[in-house]
Amino acid sequence: MNPTSPDPAPDFQRRLAAVEFRLRDLSRRRLEGRTEPDPDTGERSDAGQIWTHLADFVPYWISQAERVMAADSPDPVTFGRARASADHVAAIERDRHQGPNALWHDVKEDLNDLGAFLGEISDRAWQTKGVHPTQGVMSISQLVDELVIGHLERHATQLEGLRAR
Repeated sequence: MNPTSPDPAPDFQRRLAAVEFRLRDLSRRRLEGRTEPDPDTGERSDAGQIWTHLADFVPYWISQAERVMAADSPDPVTFGRARASADHVAAIERDRHQGPNALWHDVKEDLNDLGAFLGEISDRAWQTKGVHPTQGVMSISQLVDELVIGHLERHATQLEGLRAR
C-alpha cells in the first residue's frame, strides 16, 4: 500500500475483500484458547474478545475518519481513543459471550459499510490529516491503512492462531 497514492481505495478494497473472506471462514469455527501476548501490552485475548472488538472498532474508525474529513480547520483535528478507554473496554466486555456467529452478522454489515465508505473518499480527502493521541499526525489514508484495514488483518491472524490450537 502506498499511503501517498492519490486513490488508495482499490488496494484497500482488495485487502478488505481478502480479510472479509478470512473472517467469514473463522466465524464458522470453534476457536479456543488465548492469543499470543500483545507485543505492546502483553495482553492475551480469547476469541470472544476479538470478535467483540471487531464489531466495535470498524464503525468507530469510520466515524472518526468522517470527523477528520469534515473538520473545517487549517490544523489537524484530534481523533481517536486510547486502547484502555472506558467505552472501548465496556463494549468488548458487554458482548464477548455472544459467539462468533452472532457477532459475524454485525461485523459483516460493518465491512459492507466500510467498503461503501472507501468508495466515497475523494482524492483530496485521502490526504486530510488528523492527530491521534498515540500515533500522532495521520492522513485519512494512514488511518484506514493502520487503524482499520491493517487492524482487521491483524485480528484475523490472531483468530487463525487460535484455530490452530
